[in-house]
Amino acid sequence: MSNQSVSLSLPRAQLTGHGLEFSDSSLGQALALGAFLLQIPSSLDVNPGFEICRNFYRPRRDAQDVLRGHREAPHERSKLGYEDRPNQVEQLQIESHLWREYFPLPITRLLGAIKVVTLQALRHLFEASGVHQDHWATITGGTLDETSLCYTTLNHYRSGVRGTLGIVEHTDSGFITVIAADQPGFEIYHQGMWQAVPLEPGCFIVNLGDAYQILTAHLRLPGHAVLHRVIETVPVRDTPDRSSFTVYMGPNFDMSLYQYSGSGALEVYQSFRAFSVLKAQGMGYGFHDRV
Repeated sequence: MSNQSVSLSLPRAQLTGHGLEFSDSSLGQALALGAFLLQIPSSLDVNPGFEICRNFYRPRRDAQDVLRGHREAPHERSKLGYEDRPNQVEQLQIESHLWREYFPLPITRLLGAIKVVTLQALRHLFEASGVHQDHWATITGGTLDETSLCYTTLNHYRSGVRGTLGIVEHTDSGFITVIAADQPGFEIYHQGMWQAVPLEPGCFIVNLGDAYQILTAHLRLPGHAVLHRVIETVPVRDTPDRSSFTVYMGPNFDMSLYQYSGSGALEVYQSFRAFSVLKAQGMGYGFHDRV
């Protein structure tokens, strides 16, 4: 059961010309918790993201309607696509190189801007933890300006589906996920209990994932993969269902996960695909059949 009397205030950061800056010197707390708030840059309007979250599952009105019709669309070039989860959530996951193909331009521009923010945050966190720049390409499969797997997840929490969580408790698999949500309901497991994270409309929630935790476990400032969930969404008259959308970055599924040893050597840890398949089975989800 969720304990709604307990709430958790996350560390708060913003991106400046000097990188990721935390208030009250809370970088270490953010890494240990595996989550923090990131101020949304004033130049970003996140409303187009919520608009597509509230429409992607609806039937398409006509051939030019790119907001709707994604529940039935095959998304043939994507290895991810639409997923009907066993909880309240239904999801659309599309890789960043396909955003222009499947989404209208305002959505593509917004996601592209959030991708830049995500990369900037990840570079700063890697540096803080002690990840060597020379190892970035090996670890991520990309360069200092890219990672090999980046995708968005559009989440629609179906309030008509009752008696289940919004989304089951889980950790994210990659390095980092940046989340925008329009309603409360996000919880983190901390100090032996589920704690509600209050909604901060001017902030993203940033989660660290398994790949980050594995990589940095023996470094000076290791990052923790945060266990989180969304509680059951209850329908409210004249209020849309809960929506959220994310930008995720991690290794590609055909890559290995890496970890620094106690002596500081970078070593292969495990196949990322094998890790992800076992994890999906533990969550009761089927792994992506195109991957």
